Amino acid sequence: MMKSILFLLCSTILFINCDKKKPMDTTMNQDMEIDTMENHPVAYIEEIGRFPSVVNECSGMINIDNRIISMNDGSTHTLLQEINPSTAEIINTINVAKTSNIDWEALQYNNENIYIADIGNNEGDRENLSLYTIPYQAGPEIICIDTINFIWPDQTEFIASNSHPYDCESMLVEGNVATFFSKNRSDLKTNVYRLDLTTELITKGESISIVGLATDAVKDPSGNVILLSYLTFNGNTFTNKISILEVSDGVYKLKESIPISENTQIEAIVHIEEHKYLLGAESETNEGGYLYSLDLGEFYE
Repeated sequence: MMKSILFLLCSTILFINCDKKKPMDTTMNQDMEIDTMENHPVAYIEEIGRFPSVVNECSGMINIDNRIISMNDGSTHTLLQEINPSTAEIINTINVAKTSNIDWEALQYNNENIYIADIGNNEGDRENLSLYTIPYQAGPEIICIDTINFIWPDQTEFIASNSHPYDCESMLVEGNVATFFSKNRSDLKTNVYRLDLTTELITKGESISIVGLATDAVKDPSGNVILLSYLTFNGNTFTNKISILEVSDGVYKLKESIPISENTQIEAIVHIEEHKYLLGAESETNEGGYLYSLDLGEFYE
């Protein structure tokens, strides 16, 4: 059971920027609630190493039989990298054939398939979101066998904006359903969308006030969802945290939030064993990003 953690909220006007790829409207809506996370127990992470420069924006990682495969954000190529979890070095490079890369943001593995979501939507004007299904096999190339093209079902206008709820970087795939957790630049909530991989029908579900910009998701050993998110203050200071989402009657609800010690732009999480995870962070330069380890064991009884 997670230890009870007091979730402090204060309603105030703060000036923030979104990630370095696109600036957010610097004046926040007065109705937004900002969690300063002061006096909260902190999840301390340890740096393992720095990725090579080709992985300067790690935005997703998966674990396939203890092989860690990462995805680099903002690339035009269709490559994945198998990395050494002890050093952050690249072991192998894998080409994903029969796909294109506009803005790959989410990476998952389920039932012997890799799923890549091309859903990055910084300005909120994309009408060509895609989900690729790729059977996994060891080797230098894997081939996409199915592509689902879609748009968010509640979006009716596609006008570029710095403040909107239609960006997304987080996904889970279980059975025949892909679940997306949006990155809301307008209200710092996350909207939950469910895509049926068989019928290709996508529906909007619950909206959760995580008070942050969601960047990746993974299941914990108990079946809850760990959702990574961050805020930026003054344009260069990142405040990272994880939001623990529990499911009740098929609906996700916020259980608690835990701040993360480092202030880099963390955008990827993968489960390793028990309550241990790897985190991937972007670099603010053309150098490689960072690989961290995270142990949440102390937060469980």
